[in-house]
This record gives sequence, C-alpha cells and structure tokens, in this order.
Amino acid sequence: MSNWLCGPGVFFPGPFGLIINLFFWGLLIYLVIKLFQFLFSGGKRTTATYLDGLKERYARGEINEDEYRRMKTELS
Repeated sequence: MSNWLCGPGVFFPGPFGLIINLFFWGLLIYLVIKLFQFLFSGGKRTTATYLDGLKERYARGEINEDEYRRMKTELS
C-alpha cells in the first residue's frame, strides 16, 4: 500500500507519520555515526580530556600543586 506523503512501506502512515518517520531515521543515522566514531577512535580518551580531569581534581583540592605538575608532565 502506498501513501502519498510517506511512500510505500513506512512505519507510520499519514502526515504525522512523516514527521515520526523522519525523526526515527534521523535518530538512527545519528546513532550509527556515533557508533562509528566510538569504534574508530578505539573508545580512548584524548590527552586533552585527561588534562581537563587533572585540572578539575586540582581545583577541587584532591591533589596538591606538586602532584598536579608531576602528572601534567607525565601526560604531556
């Protein structure tokens, strides 16, 4: 059966179905892109991300200045 707004074989026919279908396919494409980004990055965090975390720990007072500098040089 064919629908003039959505075409044949759609999940939700009708005018609102067009919006739901576009949202569904957009979400699916977005998730596939994010999956490929995660897989090809190896799921690893960058050095900049680790440095940001180190700065946060220093700002919260979890580590002192000497530890901060030592860890920063090890990461760089």
